[in-house]
Amino acid sequence: MALGVSVVLLSALFVLAGAGYPAPTSPGPDLADPDVAPADLAGDHVETGGVVIATDPVIIEITDGTTTQQLPVENVPAVAVGQDIIVDGTLTTDGTLTATRDSTVVREPWETTYMYAISLLGALFVAVRIVDGWRFDPETVTFSPRDTPLRTRYLSEDEASG
Repeated sequence: MALGVSVVLLSALFVLAGAGYPAPTSPGPDLADPDVAPADLAGDHVETGGVVIATDPVIIEITDGTTTQQLPVENVPAVAVGQDIIVDGTLTTDGTLTATRDSTVVREPWETTYMYAISLLGALFVAVRIVDGWRFDPETVTFSPRDTPLRTRYLSEDEASG
């Protein structure tokens, strides 16, 4: 019962954390939309992200899954072709995004995969520890600690036979 309540409370906290940060009143233009011309938004503050396709000048490719736009960006830290970048800045009259250097995020493409792989590895480690130290009793629908952890039981059997 306590485990179920804990899972429900944790889920509620995730929802509450997401609801605690309301979307801005004006989410801003979607620069990947082909109907949006960056030059028409001169002076506007935007936040966007994409993949760096050129470095002199820096040009990023912005996509929304169906359409793709290219946007020149200036005032960014050192980047390389293929890196993911999230920029925050002001559009100029020629359609260039002047980035706020302090809020620019540059990531290698493998970093997202690494993050998910490490999270999956951690989740598997926790699951193995739970299975090793706890047992489920279907008659009473409860979890209880094992008298002897599985690892100890199987290691002692291997040592006794070897």
